[in-house]
Amino acid sequence: MTARLSTTWHLRWLSALIVSLFFTHIPAHADDAIAGDPLAASLQALVKEGVHPKLRWGKFTDYQPALEQLYQQSAYHPIWTRDGQAIPQVASVLTALDGARAQGFDPADYDAETLRHWAHDFAPDTKPHPQNVASFDVALSLSVMRYASNLYLGRINPRHVNFGLDIEPKKQDLPALIKRIADSSSPEEIFSGLEPKLKLYEHLKAALSHYQTLAKNAPNIQINLPAKFKPGDRHPDVPALRRLLVLLGDLPESKHTSETYDAELAEGVKRFQLRHGLGADGVIGKGTLAQLNFPLSERLQQIQLGLERLRWLPERIDGRYLIVNIPSFQLFGFNHNHDKPDIEMNVIVGEAIDGRNTPVFHADMTYVNFRPYWNVPYKITAKEFVPQILRNPGYLGRNNLEIVANFAPNSPVYEPSLGNVEMLSTGALKLRQKPGPKNALGLVKFAFPNNNNVYLHSTPTQGLFKKARRDFSHGCIRVENPQGLADWVLREQGEWPMERIEETMKGDKTKTVTLKTALPVYIFYSTVLADESGRVMFFDDLYGHDRILQDLLAKGFPYPA
Repeated sequence: MTARLSTTWHLRWLSALIVSLFFTHIPAHADDAIAGDPLAASLQALVKEGVHPKLRWGKFTDYQPALEQLYQQSAYHPIWTRDGQAIPQVASVLTALDGARAQGFDPADYDAETLRHWAHDFAPDTKPHPQNVASFDVALSLSVMRYASNLYLGRINPRHVNFGLDIEPKKQDLPALIKRIADSSSPEEIFSGLEPKLKLYEHLKAALSHYQTLAKNAPNIQINLPAKFKPGDRHPDVPALRRLLVLLGDLPESKHTSETYDAELAEGVKRFQLRHGLGADGVIGKGTLAQLNFPLSERLQQIQLGLERLRWLPERIDGRYLIVNIPSFQLFGFNHNHDKPDIEMNVIVGEAIDGRNTPVFHADMTYVNFRPYWNVPYKITAKEFVPQILRNPGYLGRNNLEIVANFAPNSPVYEPSLGNVEMLSTGALKLRQKPGPKNALGLVKFAFPNNNNVYLHSTPTQGLFKKARRDFSHGCIRVENPQGLADWVLREQGEWPMERIEETMKGDKTKTVTLKTALPVYIFYSTVLADESGRVMFFDDLYGHDRILQDLLAKGFPYPA
């Protein structure tokens, strides 16, 4: 976008702008002109009021500074009418607002139907009252600002839900945007340009359309099966299960009406289980049954929340980048916004208990550390290791742990005396684990410096990757295929073929490789993903973030900043 101001949901910017506008008085002759023009006076009064009586969400203090700037720039002339008649662009704008549902929004939030009916007052050969013209003009400007801002930035500031996406805030000059739309021969192209350019968004938007159709047209099918229902079992609800999987796309069309859970149906159940973060064994237990009976209306909500969060990412991510999606326990590596990820693997994330959740944030990977030390965080040292060491001082040696003054490579090492262990418990001394195959970080660490002290690393405990639910860490992220990730990360580094990576991991020295180009890493949270094939995958709300975001969105405008 062109000349940019900060977004309407950044209240710090808004506060400064409000102050500046307050002290920027309109010249006396301009005041006289407005006072002598009933339409201009009505526009000025309504904008200053900060509440629109005809809109669903009438209070607009969050957009008031932008509206004041818009109408001051137009000398309080209407934007959307000329001589009491709607300009041609109004029809395109109303069509865009009507289509808000395709973006996961409710058109009623932008008063689409109200404005469409209202626009009839400004047809040719009508003589609307100036107050009506002013009221409509401000209403349409406000609705367009809301829709454009929500589409480009999202409705909720991610920091309000403790999402530490440390990206430079997107910026948007809303008055200039309104002017562009009102002057454009193709307003729909401007709205389209506000959508995120990420393929992840494009795929999820297509999934939204599919599930909207399902929710509207599909019959309500409830499945009631006994616990641990296995292939070969019989039940009267098996035909209903078959119909449901056909509707959801997990099973081809079939004329089977048998009550036997056969092999073909079991394959469809496995596909369904894979799409819902379940173990794909074909056995229908409590978890699978709950997902089968999950309301389609709530699936739509999940997709809407996923789209909202994708708007919080940069408008475009150029070059290569990594995304870890916490609820799906997956890592994806993308190259220049390709449709498909170049690399994909399972991960283990922070446990779903207080203090161990993996945080949501963005940082840049700057180095790869082969055969790393594990610098044990103080909380883990005090709560988990100190009691073990006090019970058995030999615990240190058996686990390759050492007491050190600090985490510098050449730090002095101390004996496990009672006094030194007590200093561990206070944080005066540190605990670290020596490099090696039994090190908690495995043989490679991928570092993207951040205040959360979170990084990607390998692990000597591979068995946990076989589980469908993988929240077992203290907050850091364990990767299933560290050699493959190292190969992908270092691919453009030069001089780091797979053979050298494997030799370095098996060697006896710690080695740090500084990346020539920093690699963006997004630790993300979405309970739904869609791919280029149209497959839609749903996951449990591991940390309860969906519920929090849904509650905030339900409150309507003005959204918290």
